[in-house]
Amino acid sequence: MEQLAVGVWRAMGTTAPACHAALLDEWAPEVLALDGVGALTISVADIDQGRHAREPDAHGLTPNADALLVVGLERAHDLDDLPARDLLHKVARRVDVWRVLSYVRKGRLPGVTGGPTPGITFVSFPQRAEGLTHEQFVRHWTECHAPLAVDHHIGMSRYVQHVVRRAYTPGGRTVDGIAELHFDTRDDFERRFYDSDEGRRLIRDDVAKFIAQRSSAAALMTERVLRA
Repeated sequence: MEQLAVGVWRAMGTTAPACHAALLDEWAPEVLALDGVGALTISVADIDQGRHAREPDAHGLTPNADALLVVGLERAHDLDDLPARDLLHKVARRVDVWRVLSYVRKGRLPGVTGGPTPGITFVSFPQRAEGLTHEQFVRHWTECHAPLAVDHHIGMSRYVQHVVRRAYTPGGRTVDGIAELHFDTRDDFERRFYDSDEGRRLIRDDVAKFIAQRSSAAALMTERVLRA
């Protein structure tokens, strides 16, 4: 099965709740009714972004992503394989699409519930540091950083790395991966993100080696597994 990851930023004049409702109530049912769709997870941004909140522009829009969609397909050769794409563009000013290879580094895939997965997910879109190739970024992220993250993000219940294999949209070409850090509660995220001051230092020093900067598109999200 091939996997597509889709970042969604809502259109001007569309509220966050309206965008999320369109994804869950209109786009998802159409996608799930199609042949060849083996998995679907929708994560939508929480209204309360906490310390990751960004100032809105004159139109009331922020750079934080409004949703992350992960779709498992029998075929994902090009952008035309993204199902019901027209419905996304009705509520989005920006839709970035990547074909990804996903690694679950900690925790299990939640069961199919159709409702929100307990807790909160921190979703980020890392870009490689200057001077690194995509392959060097991937090697460091998956082989060096992943063990550090599992060891020192003590409150994290699940860790997923989506390695970008190909960007299907121009806006996605600067992104080398998508990270999902899952926490069972908001309190775990706020108070148990690191195990210690030393753990914080080790993580931040390592991040500086291979990630260009903290992405302003990062967002706190709630996940819904619609088909595992």
